[in-house]
Amino acid sequence: MSIEELELLSFFEVEPSRADLDVPWPYNELTYQISLGQHMVSFIISPSYRDLSLSVTHDGTLIYSFRGSSIKDVRYHKDADVETLEIVVSDRDTIWLSLRPSVVITQDAGKA
Repeated sequence: MSIEELELLSFFEVEPSRADLDVPWPYNELTYQISLGQHMVSFIISPSYRDLSLSVTHDGTLIYSFRGSSIKDVRYHKDADVETLEIVVSDRDTIWLSLRPSVVITQDAGKA
């Protein structure tokens, strides 16, 4: 995966919980959880397996959930003070996540 540990720290602004404290980050499972107003975002990644889970709740109600195995890539973008994660599910399917100034998820499916 293209994403680096420091980019995830910059994006989420929280330390992840690790499945195993003695395992380096690419081979570990990391969970980032962040509360933003009425939203709770949970992002779980296993870089070496290319597995990822993303869920967003609003006032305790699940409003978005994604689980992917063997996804193609995760990329970090920073444009004019806006940080975005690009989750490349496949050559034709992409999810974009931004947290600030507000939580936004954009999904492109089947694009050529």
